[in-house]
Amino acid sequence: MKNQSMISKASRLFSEYRSTLLFLLAILIVLSSCKKKKPENECDAAATGGFEVMSRTERPVQEVMDQLMLLPNDSTDYDYTDFYQETVAQMPSSLELRPVAHEVVRYTSIDDNGDPIRLTGLLIYPWSPLGKISAPIVSVNHGTQLLKKYSPSNWKTASVSDWKNYPEMAIADIMAIWYGWIIIMPDYQGMGADTTENHPYVIREKLANATADMVIAAQNSLKCDWNAYVKWNGQTFLYGYSEGGYVTMAAARELESRNVALKGVVCMDGPYDLSGTMLTEMLKDTPFPVPYFLPMMLVGYNTLYPETFVYEEMLKEPYLTDIPKYTTGFYDETVVNGIMPPDKILKKVFTDACIDSLQNPESKAYQTMYENNSFVGWTPRSPMLLWHCQNDDCVPFGNFTAAKKRFTELGLSNIEYTAWEPVYPKSGTVHVAVAPRAFYEGSRWIYHHTK
Repeated sequence: MKNQSMISKASRLFSEYRSTLLFLLAILIVLSSCKKKKPENECDAAATGGFEVMSRTERPVQEVMDQLMLLPNDSTDYDYTDFYQETVAQMPSSLELRPVAHEVVRYTSIDDNGDPIRLTGLLIYPWSPLGKISAPIVSVNHGTQLLKKYSPSNWKTASVSDWKNYPEMAIADIMAIWYGWIIIMPDYQGMGADTTENHPYVIREKLANATADMVIAAQNSLKCDWNAYVKWNGQTFLYGYSEGGYVTMAAARELESRNVALKGVVCMDGPYDLSGTMLTEMLKDTPFPVPYFLPMMLVGYNTLYPETFVYEEMLKEPYLTDIPKYTTGFYDETVVNGIMPPDKILKKVFTDACIDSLQNPESKAYQTMYENNSFVGWTPRSPMLLWHCQNDDCVPFGNFTAAKKRFTELGLSNIEYTAWEPVYPKSGTVHVAVAPRAFYEGSRWIYHHTK
């Protein structure tokens, strides 16, 4: 019934704006028969460290609605259809809906060796042939993804059957359509077109640089009139859940070190406390719901810290063979979970010597994890929302309390803390089930801070 109600409401909303959309289409047809619109005061984005556009596609409102129909929908759990309905309910009734454009872009960052590399990402914005839209930039930093092919820049080639693997794409599109924001989505290193590198999973500096570089490229591109349909209004926000929450905090730290002003930062259910909360999860004697977290981390750390995280010293067989072999970005969650201990107790992959090292605060391995905690050695200046579900079973609440303790000790008044009430989904993990609620609460926080 809920799904039918959502479809009915969506259809009514779409009908209300059909005449406007048809009018816009007619205008567009007329304009397309004329000379292509040229941006005013056009600048060379590449010369200013901006975007190189690889491709552009357009998504009508109805296509975004169609994608929502394929995402999980339940009559009792808060899900992505609820995110959509609550977003619509909060917006002015006079709002003009616009289609969105997707541009796959390249920008310059650095690789694992510190050399320049061209990374990819996705630029999403509302557009209208009737005039240029001035809007904030919101960096939507995606969560943990094993497969390189599901990075944001690959959305254009995704089949309908794969739409369920891109829930953040629907979130980004809704925010562009309803809020009118300019959305950027970095692929990160080792994803998107960067197919030869391993993904630096929960490695602060690498993820921070890749994201910060895309933010600055977006600002450089859109502060001039490089784009014919949108222009940056000077406000910049960061927003992310899970790994995206970790990336958001790390990128905020990096951007502040570069003296880039941020209007707001939204960190939700991220693994900020690697050497504390997450290390405890790795070494405990009980199952971990999503075992692939550990192989992703170990492969990333072996890549960036090969003298400290040595496979032969860390791992027992068959994990010594299987973890590097299958955690490459080309095998999915089922495969990588399948090579882990059947009882999902993560510590069973480690040698005794590795466990001893990880438990020793003086060891190089422990110190490396500590240095990658996203909140240490930094005093945030930007307004921030730190949001976490109290019973998250994959990224435990201790990550929130550790970061909050640190920021509270610093006497900061620019951070809002939300300890979200426990949720109890009928199936699956709490971490996946609470994501739509986190996305909604975070997007409303940004909306209020744009005013």
